[in-house]
Order: sequence, then C-alpha cells, then structure tokens
Amino acid sequence: MLPSSHMKRQEASENGRTGAVSIRSVAERAGVSIATVSRVLNTPDKVSQATAERVREAIEDLEYRPNLFAKGLLTKRSRVIGVSLPDIHGEFYSELMCALDDRACALGYHLLVSSNAHRVERGPGNGFALDLVDGMIVMLTERTGVDIEGISKLSHPAVVIGFDEPGLEVETIVVDNQTGARKAIEHLLSGNTPDRCYFVGAHRGNIDSDERLNAFCAALRERGHEPRSDQIARREFSFDWGWEWAEGMIDEGLLEDVAVFAANDEIAIGIANAARDRGVDIPGSLRVVGFD
Repeated sequence: MLPSSHMKRQEASENGRTGAVSIRSVAERAGVSIATVSRVLNTPDKVSQATAERVREAIEDLEYRPNLFAKGLLTKRSRVIGVSLPDIHGEFYSELMCALDDRACALGYHLLVSSNAHRVERGPGNGFALDLVDGMIVMLTERTGVDIEGISKLSHPAVVIGFDEPGLEVETIVVDNQTGARKAIEHLLSGNTPDRCYFVGAHRGNIDSDERLNAFCAALRERGHEPRSDQIARREFSFDWGWEWAEGMIDEGLLEDVAVFAANDEIAIGIANAARDRGVDIPGSLRVVGFD
C-alpha cells in the first residue's frame, strides 16, 4: 500500500502538473462528475448532503486547492479585491491591511495589493487595468499626482479612502480631520497658552496633515494668537521625524512647559520617547497628543 502523500504526487503527475491536484482527480476519487465537484465548490445547496460530504472528503484527502484564475474564466469573477495604498510600511498601514484581509477572508475574497496603482505617472488607468479583480479599494493621501480620471473610469466597483472631490464618481470614505483635530487641540489649550503650542506633521500636500494643520491654526487664531512659523514643523509621518524634532527643541531649551499636536501617532511616540530619554517630564513639562 503506497503512502497517501505518494498517491497524491502520483495523481498530480498523471494530470501533468507536479505538485498540483486537478478537479478531475477529486471527481474520480469521489466517484462523481467534474460538474458535481464544481457545484459543491460554488453552489453546495444544489448538491445532496451525502454527495457534498463525499466530495469534501476527496478534496481534503487530496489537498486540492481550486485554481482561482481558471475558476474566474468560467464564473467571470475572481473573488479578488485590488487594494492600492500610498505606502505599505508603518503600523497604520499594517493595521489597515490586517483589517481588510480579515474582512475579505470572512466574505470569501482575497486581496491583491499595490503601493502605486493610483499614481498618474503610470499613465491614465494603467494601474487599474486589472482584469484580475472584482473591485478596488484605493487609499489616497496626496492632492497631486492622483489619477482621478483613471479612478472614475474603473469598470468595476471601487471605494476611495481619504479623498473626495467633485468629479470623483465612486464611493468615498473620509476622515473628519477638522473635528478630530479641534478636539485634540482644545484639550491641549486647556492647559497651555496658544503661544506655547506646536504642530508637528507631514509635508505640504498631504491631505490629512494639511487639514489637521488648518484646524490647529484656526484654534489658535480663535484664542487671539497668530501661529508663528516656528510653531509649525513639517516633514513626514514617522517616529524618526518626531524624535529628531524633539531632540532639536530640547537642544535649544524650547521643550519646556509646551504642548504638541502631532499629526499622527508615530510622530507623537517619537517626540515622547526622545523627551523621556532626555529627562523631560511628561505630562508635567510636555503634553503630547497624536491623531491617527
């Protein structure tokens, strides 16, 4: 009697694909037609319970994995969702990807991820010309260089995260940066004067950072203070940038009895860690709030 693993390899070899098991092998093992195996995989309610169980046992015994691309040719559906992100590094994007993947798996879908499909330099629509996907999730963080025309002309359902404007004819999800930022800044202003508050964010043109900065400046102006240029620091959403900014402020003796509104949590953590390492009292001498 041959070991089951050898039988699987032998059956795969007979089907012309080393290491792969075909739907024909499953049908032969279960004693049913290929069409019946397909129905068990796609519309199990149309197959008797006894037959479905027999097919599932054959699938498990042979460790059969359906070929999604071949299946898509027949069903016209790939059960793949394309995800276009501006970046794939950092805790924020990791958490976002985990959440998307968990939900997609629960609904029987897979994800195909790109970090630049939405960029206009790829040519109108090039990054989205994917016949492999049933839909797209696109996250935008910049106001420039975005292929709005390509996104609007997508032939499959799409959702845009983080950006909305007239002419973008798809569903959108946006963060209420104004309200969230104002609440954070009002909290800081409850214990510090406007002239002792700072904003540390990302580069000009980043949607979230720009909107959070606007809320910061508006809150200070309402308190009768026009923000000074030295109260605003902009570069990137990163721990290192927060750390570097805090180090520079400490070296100049400026990080005492102040409040900082960081445009994301990574910046805030970098500021807080650098301050603690240099002996700054938090929250006694320094109060920090991050918004993510």
